[in-house]
Amino acid sequence: MKYSLFNSFFRRGINATAICAIAGSALVCSANADEAKKLTHTFTFDGAYYLKSDYQKGGDHFAKTTGAFDGILAKATWKSTYTIPTPLGESELLSGAKLELSGAFELSPLSIRPIASVAFTPLPFLVFEAGSSIGTGWNMLGFEGLCEYKNGDYKNLTPFTRYYHDHWLGATFQFDTGALIEGDWTHVVLLANYQMIYKGITGLDKGTLWAWQTTQGYVNGLGYEFIAVVGYQMPLFVNLFGFMADMYGQYKSKDYGDFANTYGKFMIVELNLFANLKINEKNSLTVDARVSSRRSFATDHKKGKEEPYLIQSGREWFFDCIALSWERSF
Repeated sequence: MKYSLFNSFFRRGINATAICAIAGSALVCSANADEAKKLTHTFTFDGAYYLKSDYQKGGDHFAKTTGAFDGILAKATWKSTYTIPTPLGESELLSGAKLELSGAFELSPLSIRPIASVAFTPLPFLVFEAGSSIGTGWNMLGFEGLCEYKNGDYKNLTPFTRYYHDHWLGATFQFDTGALIEGDWTHVVLLANYQMIYKGITGLDKGTLWAWQTTQGYVNGLGYEFIAVVGYQMPLFVNLFGFMADMYGQYKSKDYGDFANTYGKFMIVELNLFANLKINEKNSLTVDARVSSRRSFATDHKKGKEEPYLIQSGREWFFDCIALSWERSF
């Protein structure tokens, strides 16, 4: 949903783009944990260019693009991962089990956020992960990094007195047909990830709407995210291309308090067509064209702060952005 110049600054869709960037190599290499470096580092830069698409009233529909520019995205993340081989047996299926402990630091013009996670891969096609992050944000040049919805508008919160935090637990199923059929051109990759995610801002009452990194309409509570990827991997400069669907929602509509009827159990859906470019052994670039969906309403509106008092009437699809994710490993 678009609300300012730095629109949808750090939606999980960009993080999901990073999943696409590593999907192919992860599927091929997951069984070779004993050959991997114990300590690895990566630097990732995420960016996106958003087109303008005005809200339209009505039921389910597609909103046409109404402008050439509606925002940009910029985010940098440093991540360090320590890998511990934990073989569960001597067979090829079990010998590659591993435990990965990761720490990351995310920086943007509107926020900072340290992140910690742990991932366990008992089988080449299965990964369990848990993690947490905490961060704070600020508002700059009218762009909302950390806000509370109060009296019909989003009000700035003081940085380093209120903190955004999230905590997640999930599992990923990943499969590469190249594991069954040998050859450079036999790699159809499949990935499905499901996570339970708790998001919140400290010091806010239950049912209070808030904004984090320019995305409005959040509330403290437990939500879910499902990501599905289908791709084709090749021994070319264009290493991987495919399709990704990213779906996110809240388990309980009552988390929205007085605005439960407006927000309800709506599931935000993003559809992505992507390509991963293998620049060299240490650098890769993922390019992503995205169509997203948002709530549509029975009456016209111009800004997101008007939505809590409107009547939801359906789903509005729109062309969202062109995104990229550059990753360098060390």
